[in-house]
Amino acid sequence: MNAPIPYEAKHPVILPNNHHVTQLIIRHYHLRLGNAGPERVLTEIRQSFWILKGRAVITQTLKSCLQCRKLRARPQAQQMADLPDSRVTPCEPPFTRVGIDYFGPFLIKKARSEQKRYGCLFTCLTTRAIHLEVAHTLDTDSFINALQRFIARRGPPSEIRSDNGTNFVGGLRELRKAISEWNQQKISDYLLQNNVKWIFNPPAASHMGGVWERQIRTVCSILNTVLLQQAPDDEGLTTLFCCVESIVNGRPITKLSDDPSDPLPLTPNHLMLLRSGPTLPPGAFVKQDVYRRRWCQVQYLANIFLSRWIKEYLPALQQRQKWLQPKRNLQVGDLVIILHENAPRNHWPLGLITRVYPGTDGLVRTVEVKTQAGVFSRPVDKICLLEASFIS
Repeated sequence: MNAPIPYEAKHPVILPNNHHVTQLIIRHYHLRLGNAGPERVLTEIRQSFWILKGRAVITQTLKSCLQCRKLRARPQAQQMADLPDSRVTPCEPPFTRVGIDYFGPFLIKKARSEQKRYGCLFTCLTTRAIHLEVAHTLDTDSFINALQRFIARRGPPSEIRSDNGTNFVGGLRELRKAISEWNQQKISDYLLQNNVKWIFNPPAASHMGGVWERQIRTVCSILNTVLLQQAPDDEGLTTLFCCVESIVNGRPITKLSDDPSDPLPLTPNHLMLLRSGPTLPPGAFVKQDVYRRRWCQVQYLANIFLSRWIKEYLPALQQRQKWLQPKRNLQVGDLVIILHENAPRNHWPLGLITRVYPGTDGLVRTVEVKTQAGVFSRPVDKICLLEASFIS
């Protein structure tokens, strides 16, 4: 070769592809080049060495680099679970199983000053109806008062679901700080007295509370439009919450038909208010049996709602648009890093899985991870696998 290149490049040292020295040379060049990729490493090595099957060997060797795996690791995913029985159990009164979330704050006029108020949203997990309460503060007593008002008007729920800890409320810093200071024991004692089961979602798993997060988005879109004009007083905000509650409960939860002869789309108000529609049974009422006939009418409308809910709404819940295939389950002993959205990737903490929580289908979607800072419960989509356990 007559090219003006160094002698080492013209006559490189030939190295076997499966020798330990070859592995050391590859790692040396990889680190010297700042964790460069396979093509860059191969180009530099060929200035002095010729590795048999070089590209394949370098690619395989770089896969064992822990620093590269930390920088390029992707969060885990798992097949979407079946909906819990609280979402698909018919024949229960509205608000038997509810989800709770906070939103706000909203400014209200108080004399010559402005004060903050917050919204507490209760959503029925079965009928998708909502109930709104105004919370004056973010302390424990204010939440219990809002819960008491809800129970007094809607009846005691058997199950409450909410986000956990600092994730209990969507994203405002002051809300997260206040909720984290709640007296959880005081709330738990109140719920136990009323035979209410409270289920928390794992921290940082906002997608597991999508059923109430979506409702808050709808409520806030209406409130922000109205409150953009001026700040109401306490009475005005309470009235506005009731109006928004009625609007949201009148939204259709089944497909709207283009045929005018088809029945109206199903809404949460059909069960809560029993509004008249094409399915209203005809008949005349007389004074002596008005109560019996009213009971029959209410029961008839409730049965129609249940029948349509099963035939029209339940099949719509079976549609899945992502997380369609089952993935490898995370196992105890797996070396992982925990995803932190507000921190750079090279600062994500390293941890070891100490416990897994498989679902009814045997797939793991929540794990406990031990790090230097403590033990944390996280959903699998906040976990990046670095090294699988030897047990697996």
